[in-house]
Amino acid sequence: MRTGKLTLAILMILGLAVAASAMDKDEALHGPTGYVPEQTSPLLITGADCTDPIVISSLPANLTGQTNCGMGNTYAATCLGNYDGGEDVMYRLDLAAETTIDILMSTTATWTGMLLDDSCPPDPTTCIAINTGSAGNRAINDKTLAAGSYWIMIDTWPTPNCVPTFSLTITEDVPPPPPPANDVCAGAIDLQSFETNVFTVDLCAGYTNNYDAGGSAGCTGYASAANDATYKVYLAEGENITASMTGAHDSAIWLVTDCAAAAATCVAGADDTVANGIETISYSAAAAGWYYLIIDGYGAGACSLTTVTIDAPVANEYQQWGGVKAMFK
Repeated sequence: MRTGKLTLAILMILGLAVAASAMDKDEALHGPTGYVPEQTSPLLITGADCTDPIVISSLPANLTGQTNCGMGNTYAATCLGNYDGGEDVMYRLDLAAETTIDILMSTTATWTGMLLDDSCPPDPTTCIAINTGSAGNRAINDKTLAAGSYWIMIDTWPTPNCVPTFSLTITEDVPPPPPPANDVCAGAIDLQSFETNVFTVDLCAGYTNNYDAGGSAGCTGYASAANDATYKVYLAEGENITASMTGAHDSAIWLVTDCAAAAATCVAGADDTVANGIETISYSAAAAGWYYLIIDGYGAGACSLTTVTIDAPVANEYQQWGGVKAMFK
């Protein structure tokens, strides 16, 4: 029996140890949860509950000097879990059209929580978004919401019982403009449309990486993971073209016949220098057709204001090269 009791005691101790190790890290850091009595009668304070929230009807909104102290613990069974045990303040955001928003609650207080939901009182299990933590600001970003009303609640995991002061900022997350048309070959700019044989392109101005030269086995000898821009030129069989580029990034330049299989159809490429070097290719057309010039670079996302120089193909009476034709006729 003594052995049995000892075994039982050991098992109980081990069980407690396992339970402690399984405790949520935040619970271990926070310690015992404080008690804030639930508010059972209206406080008649704007923001204290869903019937009289603080209304935000236009963006951007920047509300400073905010607090939930004195608002009471009106909602203590929400998707915030432990973080809805303190006093809470309610905001209603009215959107006239679909909008993507960023919400930031800035404070020096600890153990704060913020939720976004389309119902009030907030859903007890699943809201549109929540953000909680022991310290620092609370943020909910990149949420695309249909036209309608939404509620934001600021609360705490007591103690502290409330947030003495905070600011709430809500801004419209405006998506970046689309890349330039010649980011891809479908929108490649015809080189013969230029009035000069030297032009610049800012590869940092919305361009992305769409084409890779194929690494060490490719026509540049390296990967080309930088932002790239595309141009095209029609060459008759035997016509020659020379193109060079220079920029503050590690540049690469290559010429292909089919952008859908760019690496496999590359007919000329160069990545022989580093940043601020000059990369040059020359090619004599093996067959008549459209050729695509890719202004590129080595490093992922690399870009700069790049200068491109084109030595035009030999012009003839039926093929124009803008103002450059006379220079090379």
